[in-house]
Amino acid sequence: MAARIAPTRMSLEIAHRNLNVTLQLDDMLKHPAYRIILENVARRHMQHLARFDAKKLQANDLD
Repeated sequence: MAARIAPTRMSLEIAHRNLNVTLQLDDMLKHPAYRIILENVARRHMQHLARFDAKKLQANDLD
């Protein structure tokens, strides 16, 4: 099984905001089930950011 990349704090905060939950971010990270959900959403956000290539968009080189 491949090692998972730990999400950054910024991506965790964005994922927390997107989930629209009333718990604080740190409280969610303490709870095992909430932590898994939060980290998975944060990883999805990080993958979305990795696909964004500003230089390619600036060059108008759309494949």
